[in-house]
Amino acid sequence: MRINPVLENEMKRSMRSMKASWIIFVVNLLLTIVAVTTYFGIGGPRGYLTSGQFRFPVRCYMMMAYVLFAMVCLLVPGVAGGSIVIERERRTLDILLTTQLSPWKIIIGKLESSLCMIFLISFSALPAVSLILVFGGVSLWDLLMLVCILVVSGIYVGSIGIFCSAIMKKTTMATITSYTIVLVLTAGTILIIIAISYLMGIRAEQIGDYGAINIGSWIYIMLLNPLVSYFGLLTGQVGSRYELLELFSRVGEYSGDYIVVHMLVISIAVQMLISCILLILAGININPLRK
Repeated sequence: MRINPVLENEMKRSMRSMKASWIIFVVNLLLTIVAVTTYFGIGGPRGYLTSGQFRFPVRCYMMMAYVLFAMVCLLVPGVAGGSIVIERERRTLDILLTTQLSPWKIIIGKLESSLCMIFLISFSALPAVSLILVFGGVSLWDLLMLVCILVVSGIYVGSIGIFCSAIMKKTTMATITSYTIVLVLTAGTILIIIAISYLMGIRAEQIGDYGAINIGSWIYIMLLNPLVSYFGLLTGQVGSRYELLELFSRVGEYSGDYIVVHMLVISIAVQMLISCILLILAGININPLRK
């Protein structure tokens, strides 16, 4: 199987710099500190976190998992957001389009190059994360599923960055827009739900209705939030699998709602659908034959 030439070129360009090595080193150093602290914590002095507590290793696993998710949200938009527009600024995009590569192969190659760092970080972090296996509560299958959801989140975030890069003329603007959209999807949707529930609570007090708050269909905007999918997977691994539903029940009654009950699977499907649409639109935008 032949490697996409765009991916091959981007890998040669990025892997020759020390930046990628330092990023991998720093991430694994942070994860190793957490893992070693967990492993040797049982012999610590009074007040020191001990590994004898079952929930502590599990919380450390979740903390390391959220560190990896944060790295996806920090690294991928920066790489993908400038992937196409930087070619346009260097005046190499037109040359690239005159080759035998189709616009779709160029887009996919840029996405794959954006995900390379995620693969490197994820697989290089497995030894540190796998130390949690010593204490139980997390299986090897859970680690593999963690890598899969990181890849899914990377594709979702990366497609946003590539779309912004394809429609904008400046690298700075494309990168800023990518980060802004990712921030809105992760933190903004949560703030919207909190604001709506707060306003509904005030309105209910004004009319004398002291029943439970129900924001209704507004909860479906959480399908766009990659953090919700990530949280749903982690709580399914180390929790009761109902934490996400219990969290949503604070703003409405959703125990009989099929979409909310199956939020993890449906949100992943929605995010992958959006990713495909954005990548197709990006390919159309850079296609010189479009009319």
